[in-house]
Amino acid sequence: MDSFFKTPRGKILIFTDLDGTLLDDQTYDFTPALRALKLIRSRKIPLILVSSKTRAEIELYRKGLSLKDPFIAENGGAIYFPGAFPLPDEYSYETVDEYHEVLIGTPLAVLNDRIRELKEQFQFRCFSEMTIEEIAAETGLTHEQAGLAASREFDEPILLESGPDEEELLCKRAYELGLDCVHGGRFLHLFCGGDKGKAVDMILNVYRQQCSPLTSIGLGDSQNDVSMLWAVDKAVVMQTRDGGYIEGLDHPDLLKVRGRGPDAWNSAVLSILEDLLS
Repeated sequence: MDSFFKTPRGKILIFTDLDGTLLDDQTYDFTPALRALKLIRSRKIPLILVSSKTRAEIELYRKGLSLKDPFIAENGGAIYFPGAFPLPDEYSYETVDEYHEVLIGTPLAVLNDRIRELKEQFQFRCFSEMTIEEIAAETGLTHEQAGLAASREFDEPILLESGPDEEELLCKRAYELGLDCVHGGRFLHLFCGGDKGKAVDMILNVYRQQCSPLTSIGLGDSQNDVSMLWAVDKAVVMQTRDGGYIEGLDHPDLLKVRGRGPDAWNSAVLSILEDLLS
């Protein structure tokens, strides 16, 4: 059997959001989570990054975390499996660099007309309209990181300039135009067909064909994580920036964690794995 599935406890998969969850949403640092990350690595537990970030951004963190597992980019726009990963025959994919790319969402090039129509009614700025310097200023990313964030393929983050009162109306109109509209940590996100939960389900299906049964854990902090958290066995939610928790998640096995970012992530993962691995 391929080494992807040779784990002491192959039943465990961890899916995690990045900003505000595994990463500090101001510094983008994950070092406070190193103890849990070391345990995950020692037990060969797949750690699958699920983010609104681009493929290029996630690749940077995968390298820093020494990960070889699949990952989900741009709010479920696509799944990226390493080229050596044993995909079932029923999965169609494109070869992109060293990955097998399984498309879920619609490319932004197809959606631009709908987004322009939405702009005729609401005042907002798209990521694609910002300079690298403006993206860096809005996000706290370095110039290099902002460049990676700008290379979007499926998901358009926007900044609503007319105030939060317009958000519900904008999302309602977006839905009428066939666009999804969800709130991430900093931005509203416009896309079509991309779905973190659907992408997680597809990855779980792949692993079940190799090492069923599984125990899946998901960690997130924002509204765009809800579908991912519904798809896993155990859902873990961090506090939002205002100290509350995301709404609309009545999960049967839900853990609400005090705090957010890598410190809270570390404590939650260690606690859960202690129970599962004991």
